[in-house]
Amino acid sequence: MAVYQLLVLFVLIGFVAFTTQNLRAYRRIPACIDQGSGTVAVLVPARNESGNIGECLLNLKGQDYQHLLIYVLDDQSDDDTAEIVAQAMVTDTRIILLHGQPKPDDWAGKVWACAQLGKQAVEDGAHWLLFLDADTRADSKLVSSLVCAATEYAADMTTTFPRQVTGTFWEWIAMPVLHFLITTFLPVNLVADARFPAVVAGCGQVELFTREAYLATGGHAAVRHSFHDGLQLARLTKRLKMRVFLCDASHLISCRMYRSGTEVWNGFTRNAYEGLGSTAALMTMSLLTVILFVLPVGFWLAGLALASSLLVWVCTLQVLAIATIRIMQARRFGHMLSILLHPLSMLMLVAVQWASYLRFRRGSSTEWKGRNYSSSGANNN
Repeated sequence: MAVYQLLVLFVLIGFVAFTTQNLRAYRRIPACIDQGSGTVAVLVPARNESGNIGECLLNLKGQDYQHLLIYVLDDQSDDDTAEIVAQAMVTDTRIILLHGQPKPDDWAGKVWACAQLGKQAVEDGAHWLLFLDADTRADSKLVSSLVCAATEYAADMTTTFPRQVTGTFWEWIAMPVLHFLITTFLPVNLVADARFPAVVAGCGQVELFTREAYLATGGHAAVRHSFHDGLQLARLTKRLKMRVFLCDASHLISCRMYRSGTEVWNGFTRNAYEGLGSTAALMTMSLLTVILFVLPVGFWLAGLALASSLLVWVCTLQVLAIATIRIMQARRFGHMLSILLHPLSMLMLVAVQWASYLRFRRGSSTEWKGRNYSSSGANNN
């Protein structure tokens, strides 16, 4: 037992060093002004987004990038999304409302909407295609700063994970895990230059492509079944020997993805297994999460209860290593409260990944935005 506990401690110390390096590599892009890099088409898919689209457009209208067009595709909404966009068009001629076509059976809903947006932007001659979700909130310098960063790092695709806004207990538990996964497990410094497509991350909430890269990959049509378009397009971009730049723009864009425990569960189990990509990856991630980031807390509590001084001291150091990782991440991305909820966050992560896997294996249906999807495909019932 002592050898095991010491080994876990040494591995956790390694993860502290790895996370420190990752936070340096996950560069926070500076706010800048770029007006000379061509037209940017901001592309927003919107299905039943009446509660979000107004504020989203208000933020986009305030962008300091001069050559900007804002396309919103109303994806056959059942609410007044289209009417809100039409009202915004009255005061800003840069806003363009598109009406989505019926979704083919073999497409996932969001990628179908994005494919239509991308096609229109390319036809209209946009130099850059920036896909944003309707629930994002952009700082006025977001577009110019992303274009500056993409130009500086010669990136074909630029992506970032927004600052995650939380408001309920389950959001506090789940949402900080997104940045935890990126900066704890992914070798961020290898994303841009490593040849392996697996060494990458992408967020569908923010995807910036050069026109040439989007056409070369085939765009969203190339990942038509995916519920994880940001990651899959990043992998495809790297597979084609193009450059993906994963940057930190969390100070320039935020997002509240979900607003209840049910939404959190349904949202993450919809695509968590796709993000891992294989059963081997699922098992490896589950073992690492439990052994390194859950059991040390349990052993520490057991040591306190049993008054085992050696176990307490070693496990105290383990818990301090875990806390160091979470504190470093919380200082960058917020969510200090989530540090106290760490064991629940890790257990939920494992549960979500396995539930997503079982849903995939069984072909269970998932309801999302009023549509039913089979986990083995993108069929609309």
